[in-house]
Amino acid sequence: MLIVIESLRDGGKQRQVEELVRVLAIIPEYRILVLILKDEIHFQKLLAMERVEVKYLHRAHRKDPLVFARFYREAKKFRPDVINSWGGLPNMVALPFRILKGVPLVNEMVQNSRLPVFSTQWFRAKISFLFSKVIIGNSQIGMEVYKVPKAKGRLIRNGMNIDRIKKLNNHELVRQEYQVPLGKKIVGMVATIDGRKNFPLFVKSGIALLKKRRDVVFFVVGDGQDRSQLESMIPDDLKHFFVFTGRINDVEQVVNIFDVAVLASFGEGTSNSLLEYMILKKPVVATDVFGVDEVVREGVTGYLVPQDDFVSMGDRISELLDNSELARKMGENGYEYVIKECSIEKLVSEHEAVFKEVTGIV
Repeated sequence: MLIVIESLRDGGKQRQVEELVRVLAIIPEYRILVLILKDEIHFQKLLAMERVEVKYLHRAHRKDPLVFARFYREAKKFRPDVINSWGGLPNMVALPFRILKGVPLVNEMVQNSRLPVFSTQWFRAKISFLFSKVIIGNSQIGMEVYKVPKAKGRLIRNGMNIDRIKKLNNHELVRQEYQVPLGKKIVGMVATIDGRKNFPLFVKSGIALLKKRRDVVFFVVGDGQDRSQLESMIPDDLKHFFVFTGRINDVEQVVNIFDVAVLASFGEGTSNSLLEYMILKKPVVATDVFGVDEVVREGVTGYLVPQDDFVSMGDRISELLDNSELARKMGENGYEYVIKECSIEKLVSEHEAVFKEVTGIV
């Protein structure tokens, strides 16, 4: 199997690729080549896996046309039975080989619920769908927004590896690391700090809530191009109530100390952050936008609030901070949802079924 993805940076779809490869690599019938278009490898464990090879397709610049020839050369040597492509650009790079050699393409670019008409991503979707044997999306709304042909479409939710939460540090140790007193409640959000997420809404809700109570600290877990702008929103006298962790490897260690977990977004596929919150039994407060409402059940696993209403977000957070039994029940419900619908075992088995379907190899 040949997998092509833009990079292996610390991101949602990259984690899904790492989890998928980790399990498939154990199966003797699989030999896997992962081709990346950027020399960014956060998931270093892939480099040490048996029957797995990771190669960087060098590009002299972002639009280097020679990348098509480099992909073709590597694919020709590897002779894959199937190509699994994760993204619009990876699809384009794989298309010449797929067309000329007839190797089935499993297209996995539907990872969100936004597709502006006539955008670069829109054109890449329209072209690559024509030559894709199967198109996998991780949300129903994403499949609809991308207008995936029903005959080719398959819905496969993201999968969570429960092993990641088996060796968590004591709450007190993590609190000490970030200098948070034991008496403080913790509310946090995990995401890249850029325009795809509504971090300003999260910060505004925190500021509003701090006008009513001072027993809470807000964690911003992640980094990104908008971090300094976000930090500047916080008044000087409230800055010590906000913790910016930057990019960290052990996200689950920090999420584990949250009392309430938040996702403020403009639209999602299936959010890895939401699933991480739920597998750690955290009640969720999230914006009521495409994709999120497929995962968060209102009043059952968390609360949904309008995407521009920071007051409602703050009120829901406060309600959960004050009602530990409700928060515990929502956390339990979320955990049960992930175990049933979003396990790594389900992710792998559903992918295997697709690979067998398109190759005819049983």
